[in-house]
Amino acid sequence: MVIQRWQSVLLFLGVLAMGLFAFLGTACIGVSDGFVCWHSIDCIPLFVLNCVTAIVAFIDIFLYNNLRAQKRVAMVVALMSLLSLALTVAAVLSLDQVSDNDSVAWRWTIGLPVAAVVFFIWARARMCADERLLKSYDRIR
Repeated sequence: MVIQRWQSVLLFLGVLAMGLFAFLGTACIGVSDGFVCWHSIDCIPLFVLNCVTAIVAFIDIFLYNNLRAQKRVAMVVALMSLLSLALTVAAVLSLDQVSDNDSVAWRWTIGLPVAAVVFFIWARARMCADERLLKSYDRIR
């Protein structure tokens, strides 16, 4: 019996999304003398959260021997991605450079944590499907 390991591919796509989100610019803030681009590297705790999320998701790929732990870690990583997105939005909106007259132009990278959450939840769904498949084969024996 061969189990399709699509969840490994989906987890890896989530790792790529969070890794890109950690290093690419998230917002451009229009100030009176031009634009200031904001990166998560500008806020060290947020950068660390993004990197830890990507690393834990990468480690989760190799937990295929313990499916229960892999499913739990996938949900934790999805929650960490949502937390990272919320903290990023809060950090950008609370900057001193953002006043009532200044505008914030969100870049496409703001969607990466959302994509990562979708990948992590989809991977967990594939893990549950594999678990059901294994149980069905055990019943046949």
